[in-house]
Amino acid sequence: MIIKNSNIRRSIFENRYVIFVIVFGIILAFLVIRILNANAKEKFEQKKSETQNTMIVQEKKDTSSQAVITQTEVEKPVQQNNLKIIEEFIGYCNNKEIEKAYGLLSEECQEEVFSSNIQYFKKNYVDKIFQTKKMYETQAWVNGYQTQTYKVKIMEDILSTGKITSSKNNIEDYYTLVTKGDVTKINLNGYIGRQIIEKETVYSGIRVKLLYKDIYSEYETYKIEMENTTTNTILMDTQENVKTMYLESDEQNTYNAHSHEVDKTQLTIEPNQTKVVTIPFNKLYSNQAIIRKVVFSDVILNYEEYVAVENKKQYTNRGTITIEI
Repeated sequence: MIIKNSNIRRSIFENRYVIFVIVFGIILAFLVIRILNANAKEKFEQKKSETQNTMIVQEKKDTSSQAVITQTEVEKPVQQNNLKIIEEFIGYCNNKEIEKAYGLLSEECQEEVFSSNIQYFKKNYVDKIFQTKKMYETQAWVNGYQTQTYKVKIMEDILSTGKITSSKNNIEDYYTLVTKGDVTKINLNGYIGRQIIEKETVYSGIRVKLLYKDIYSEYETYKIEMENTTTNTILMDTQENVKTMYLESDEQNTYNAHSHEVDKTQLTIEPNQTKVVTIPFNKLYSNQAIIRKVVFSDVILNYEEYVAVENKKQYTNRGTITIEI
């Protein structure tokens, strides 16, 4: 463009140094802004990378090999194998690889917790907990013979969701790694494992056999076979008192049955009848308390007579059955 007005040209010429300084200042400011933006971007990327590395460490955080409850060391090869299996299981759940995740559960866990139904496992565990990608932390909890229990905290993966959530949304579970031969499987959802018992006793024509118990973090259930070889109907517990069916430990501590969860028909055995029942007991998981006895201390030996009595607390034809483990 040619400036024809001489006054304008004269003004530009006279102020050319000022104009040069202004233009130079604008260019310099532009360059400074670009440099600052580049530095800010570099710092952001560096911080993001550091955050990612931190999250990866959290996601694969190795737990201490010392169990919190038992205060004993988990052997290093066992520890490494256990953590690898937990990592695989969480990864399968995150990626919705249902069959692979289900395959890492023990048969007892599949049966007891998920009714041997893979779709039940998907619906009630994977779909509920792993709606989004999850991170986790593990902590050795109980170290036992061929079993190790870990406290597992499952958290939102901030990198994949982009959201910071409250710790209230974290889920805590107990994963027990059970080794049989060279194969290690997981018990979860508070399920610790199954212990075969196979102990029995006979009292006044009543045979009671403890088949096995399923151990949970907050209670135990006993599978019990009861046979009545008498001519009378037997009632194994009147449920008049919550303390009459119980476990007894080697230190003589007692753990009462959840008798309100057991229907009376399960405890009523007809003559020449054999019945298998499941009874839950109020015992928290710990390998420090060893159960030595299962006790039924209010057995009615003639149920027909008992029903006919008006004041049942005065009925005296009662017995106590103790099965030693």
